[in-house]
Amino acid sequence: MKCQKIISVMLTLCIVLIIAGCGGPKKVSDLNITLDLSYGSRSGTYTGEVNDQNLPNGKGKFTTKNNDGKTWIYEGEFKNGHFEGKGKETWPELGQVKEGTYTNDLLTGQGKITVANKPEKNYEGNFVAGAPMLDSVGMNEPVSYADWEYSATKVETQNSAGNRQANGKYVIVYINDKNNGNSTRKPADDNFFLLFNKTNGTTYKMDMDASLALRLTEKQWQQPWNLSDVNPGNSVSNIKIVFDVPADIDINNLYFLPRKAFGKAAPIQLQQ
Repeated sequence: MKCQKIISVMLTLCIVLIIAGCGGPKKVSDLNITLDLSYGSRSGTYTGEVNDQNLPNGKGKFTTKNNDGKTWIYEGEFKNGHFEGKGKETWPELGQVKEGTYTNDLLTGQGKITVANKPEKNYEGNFVAGAPMLDSVGMNEPVSYADWEYSATKVETQNSAGNRQANGKYVIVYINDKNNGNSTRKPADDNFFLLFNKTNGTTYKMDMDASLALRLTEKQWQQPWNLSDVNPGNSVSNIKIVFDVPADIDINNLYFLPRKAFGKAAPIQLQQ
């Protein structure tokens, strides 16, 4: 009788524990998997906790390769197949580590980057959609970077520039620029500026062909443009910087900044 009671109690306890998930989270080891991340699909192996659909959920480790064939590892918290929560990205062959809090697969908020043997590339502070990012400033607010002082004064959009048709739409940013350096320079050659989509981290480079086509159409040969020479101490106004971006993009989701200035210069929040 006593033995039957013990068995009965054990069965009851087991049923309760099963209902309550007594086994803990489901786990897998070296599972071949493709994750549909916010910036594209990545295939690799995963070890850790998963949900009922075998998607990473909880704590785990995902190992894959980047577009250059370099090993890339994310280890930390997941939610339904996405990087979500505390985590760390490591590129062993590059000696680079990125860690902090992830939102929708991208480092967002406080975090840091460490690059072995390259302390000048180390950064600790705020991130936006995976990129080091200082606090933004608004239109008409001056920003200093690389001996330039510049501000964005106006933003326009249009579907064409001269005889060129945008793949999506052209975003034209008007800037005022001052050369604080010691030599004559051009305001924006070699794709000096870019647009950054703060929702997904996508970048858009300057469209030099569209810029030239716009200048030819307007026939304003005496007006300065992004390839005009600016002498030390001189300023230029209403320089037009042209970008080709997706047609449905919201201008309010875009930052304007030099392409080498992530974490070094304040991005300008565009606003029409």
